[in-house]
Amino acid sequence: PQLAAALAAAVSAGAQGGAGGGTAGSDGMTLLGTLAPFVTISPSLPAAAQSAQVRRLLLVALERAIRDIIQPVVERSVTIASITTRELVVKDFSLEPSEIEVRHAAHQMVRSLASSLALVTCREPLRGSVASHLRALLSAQPLGLGAEQLEGVLGALSADNLEIGCALIEKAATDRALREIDEALAPELDVRRLSLEQTGQPYFNAQAL
Repeated sequence: PQLAAALAAAVSAGAQGGAGGGTAGSDGMTLLGTLAPFVTISPSLPAAAQSAQVRRLLLVALERAIRDIIQPVVERSVTIASITTRELVVKDFSLEPSEIEVRHAAHQMVRSLASSLALVTCREPLRGSVASHLRALLSAQPLGLGAEQLEGVLGALSADNLEIGCALIEKAATDRALREIDEALAPELDVRRLSLEQTGQPYFNAQAL
């Protein structure tokens, strides 16, 4: 949760700072800059894996891996979360007159669902993609590591930095899910607001009884 919050703040700051020339996540350099402070390399790894060059290549591998999977993961997670949330909220809050309460409940539910689905869906594909990209990038570097040792380094670097990519994908999914559910529930929210504005009475759905 702390990493996700820190990344969310970094992404927001990057988006504001890049308002004139690309937003965080849509521009490679902006995304690399967002990821950079969070990348970790264990001091227990061989000295060859501690270099600034390896750190830079790890950043590139992370950025490429995130781009590989973020769109399908977000699409699937948001679609399932939005449809499920809309159906449950419309049914369970059919007698709730307050549009604010309905929206609040929907936001809580869709955020939780989208977050959980995105994390479950992205973790293993992201791990494999980071390792694959990093292997390709490091293969051209004279690290002086044997094949078995290199695989150990790849596994450690991928695992230690997996949560960075997961947190960014989770944020993308929850942000989009909130927008989607607001659109999906717009008619339900409008009828509650209009009922109060036009009749002076709270919304009441007699058909739900």
